[in-house]
Amino acid sequence: MIHLIGSLLVTGVCLWAGWSRRQWLRRRRQTLSDFCHALARMETELSEHETDTADLLALMSSGTGRAEPFFRRCVAGLEQRDYTPLCKIWSEAAEACDLPLKADERSLLERGGRLLGRYDGRAQAMLLAQLRRDMERCLETAREEERREGKTAVLLGLTAGLITVLMLN
Repeated sequence: MIHLIGSLLVTGVCLWAGWSRRQWLRRRRQTLSDFCHALARMETELSEHETDTADLLALMSSGTGRAEPFFRRCVAGLEQRDYTPLCKIWSEAAEACDLPLKADERSLLERGGRLLGRYDGRAQAMLLAQLRRDMERCLETAREEERREGKTAVLLGLTAGLITVLMLN
């Protein structure tokens, strides 16, 4: 009985590890997708209305996507009035939100904090358009990795658990 329970636990833990990897890949894709949509919306706001940076971030913080908590932290950082540069607030928000992104995707996101508030609305919109295109390339890569690796991670976890159980018995 103890062997059966131990075998189930080992197999379950390995399966859970594979499932967790699949979920991380899914969250990563959704996060990149939400930021692509947010950047497109910011680009539109800046090109059509030349919205102020604080108002733009407040507009982005309303909603229910994965990017909104990030923008809420940016707004909160701006409201503290301690004259912290936006690029630092932006980086701290990315770090605090613990976004499921790879290092190159995170650095790409942090590039947005260096763009906002430094140029006029149209120039910011053009720079954000380039950033959005770069983010969309990352999104395509994430979709492909999720499709390719998602099921494999679960099967690999299950297989590793079963092999471990067989080796221990």
